[in-house]
Parts: sequence; C-alpha cells; structure tokens
Amino acid sequence: MCTIIILRHIHPEWPLVLAANRDEFYARPATGPQVLLESPLAVGGRDEERGGTWMGVTHGGLFVGLTNQRGERGQGPAPRSRGEVVLKALQAGSVDAVDRYLDSLPGDEFMPFNLLYGDAQRLRVAYARRTDRQLRREDVPPGVHVLPNDVLNAPELPKVERARLLTTEVAKKPWPELAEGLKAVLADPTLPTEELIPPPGAGEDLPRDFLQRLQALCIHTPLYGTRSSAVVALAPGRVGHYLASDTPPCQGPWKDVTGLLTGPTE
Repeated sequence: MCTIIILRHIHPEWPLVLAANRDEFYARPATGPQVLLESPLAVGGRDEERGGTWMGVTHGGLFVGLTNQRGERGQGPAPRSRGEVVLKALQAGSVDAVDRYLDSLPGDEFMPFNLLYGDAQRLRVAYARRTDRQLRREDVPPGVHVLPNDVLNAPELPKVERARLLTTEVAKKPWPELAEGLKAVLADPTLPTEELIPPPGAGEDLPRDFLQRLQALCIHTPLYGTRSSAVVALAPGRVGHYLASDTPPCQGPWKDVTGLLTGPTE
C-alpha cells in the first residue's frame, strides 16, 4: 500500500478514520479483504505471492498498514517479506504489544518500509531502513495526515499536499458524505506540474513522465498502478465501518466488509 490518509480526532463521530490506496504491479497476485487471523479476529487483503498483507484491522479496532519506501530498488533483495510484519503486528492485538514486537524486529532484514499502527486512542508510525538495525518510531498527532512511500507528511511529494487539501474539505461531514468524499480523494487522478515532480529515490533511474504519474493519488501506468482501496472508521474498541474496493477506486465497485469482523469478543 502506498498512500494512507489519516483523520485523527477530527471527525465528530469517529476518532480515527483511514483511507488507503494500495499501489502495486498488476501482475502480482492478491485477493481482497478476508479473515487473516482467527485470534484476534483480523481482516485484510492477502498478498498471494508471499502470503502476507499490506493492511488489516482487528475486531477490537487495531489498524495496521504498511507503505513501501521509495528509493528501495537500488538496495537489492531482503531476506524477509514486509507482509509478515503487518500480520504479526495484527496478531499482537494492541498498540503496546505492537511496540514490543517492533522492539525486537531487525529492520535491516527487510526492504525499507513505513508502518502505521494504532487505534482510536493511540496512533504511531515506525520507519524501517536497511541502514538502521532498530525501527525509529513517532506518535501521530491529531489532524489530517498522509503516510506515502516516505515519512509522514513528506513535504517533497505533491500528492501529500493534494490529499491533505482534498481531505480537509470533507473531514467533518456526516459519515455518508465523508465516506463518499474519501472515495473521491482516493480516486483523484490529478498530476503535478513538471516543476513539482520529485527526483527519483536513491538508486532509482525512472523516467520523469513515470515519476509524474506516481504523484497521482490514483495511479495508472501500463504495468503498475492503484490496485485496491479501503476506508476504515474506528471508535474505541470497535470497527464502525470497513469499506473496500478490489479495483482502482475510480472504477469501483465498493463493498461494505465490516461484517467480516463480527465475531466473539476478544
């Protein structure tokens, strides 16, 4: 997943709302939201190539989502899959337990990534880099934020400011309008002007027109693009809404998969 939009303590009804796009090569097999874990009950998409996931949420309202770090291609293969990190964080079941898991996680054994994890009360982001043995972490403050393929609210990426601007316009609307507004944000195809295109990441040699297309919120290229999307609303101890699209958000259809999280109290 490459873009996660965060509304923390902004909406009058839902303390934490997340809207996310997963960008990936079209050839990589994946399936949409399903039960990933039985205890705690957790739902999310499945990467059929490596068996992990890019995003999930538990019955008790713990969200975990991962974005890749741009510039990774020049660093060579890593021995472990990033998808396992999301699964094990979901299995931990709470923010404190995820922190304990990350304390022992060797970040330099994975390709670089950014991990968002938390619930309606606490939200954190962790950064794994091949140059750092331990993951650096920070709390996410209240407000509208964006976690792209870089650090939180990366100022050099035009899509971050675009997402924050569009999201702020709908952030306090009643849930049905907010949900539709966030779907529209995720489907936004706007490209930045040429002077705003960021340079390629370290070790990458990508053409400028491709770099420009990567700065759309909904990405379309011949081989790579936005594959699926999700909108999640959390309250303390529960998931209020989980909406998902297994196709680009500009195409739909969207479905309500909240019922997959119905199960015994953890």
